[in-house]
Amino acid sequence: MNDPSKKQITAVLIPPSIRSVCFTSQDWERLEARCAVRYRQQEEWNLDEIIKVMREADILLSGWGTKELTEEVLSPAPDLKLWIHAAGSMAGMATEAVWKRELTLSTANDVLARGVAEFALAITIIALKQVIPLNRALQDGELWWKARDSHTVLELCSMRVGIAGFGRVGRHLARLLGVFRDLDIVVSDPFAPDALFEEYGVRRMDLTELCATSEVIHNCVPATTKTRGLFNARLLRSMKDDALFINTGRGATVDEAALIGELKTGRIHACLDVTDPEPPEPGSPFYTLPNCLLTPHIAGAVGNGRLLLGRFAVDEI
Repeated sequence: MNDPSKKQITAVLIPPSIRSVCFTSQDWERLEARCAVRYRQQEEWNLDEIIKVMREADILLSGWGTKELTEEVLSPAPDLKLWIHAAGSMAGMATEAVWKRELTLSTANDVLARGVAEFALAITIIALKQVIPLNRALQDGELWWKARDSHTVLELCSMRVGIAGFGRVGRHLARLLGVFRDLDIVVSDPFAPDALFEEYGVRRMDLTELCATSEVIHNCVPATTKTRGLFNARLLRSMKDDALFINTGRGATVDEAALIGELKTGRIHACLDVTDPEPPEPGSPFYTLPNCLLTPHIAGAVGNGRLLLGRFAVDEI
């Protein structure tokens, strides 16, 4: 049993390279002031080392680079009560051995979701304002006023914005969109309760109607066996002329061959932060289509934003 007079032991199963970009020295000082902290030292997942780090641990701190938490990993810590994950989904690590224990779990999913939603909003405005094409036109020597008048520049107002998937990203995005003028925000998510739609002031709509009637379509759907290829050729063809399709969900939820075909007609526009595979194969039209804005999966925690994950984790402990 734990001795209340002793500091609780925190086992840090995050490799050094990830710790260096997700935590500050002040984070570790705060944690060490409250806990006895044991650190994983090897970059590679070495089970012998992990077992030593986990011995008699009360708290487990994981992140990118943490592998499956099997019985062999958890058994050295019979009094383990808290698992904090300084990243998104815990699903890839949570084995049956985790569920057999009465652990309190916490993940930085919400931190990541906020960043993705903010990126989705920013890229919406950039795309509607034709920022990238206008910049290219000016760099190519097109006259100032001619460049502006030759592109359809739109404000984020007086239009329908559809959100597919009302998880954390979709909900944060809906809240951000709520401050804009005269937007009709509609959401497709068969699993979200009606109370959630009322709370965020959005309307429920099936995906078929959402795709066919929205000027902007945000894909915030997670990748599962049931959502693979969800945005198929039929839905993509149904989109309005000049519709903007933004994917910050997962590439596997889109029939990308069908999307490429639709983009080649020039009829719709796409902003893709995720693809399947990732990155796209060399020579993929996604790299060169003028109506496709491709970014290398930067919507979530990148750069200094990764420090928010570490701060969250230490705050939780």
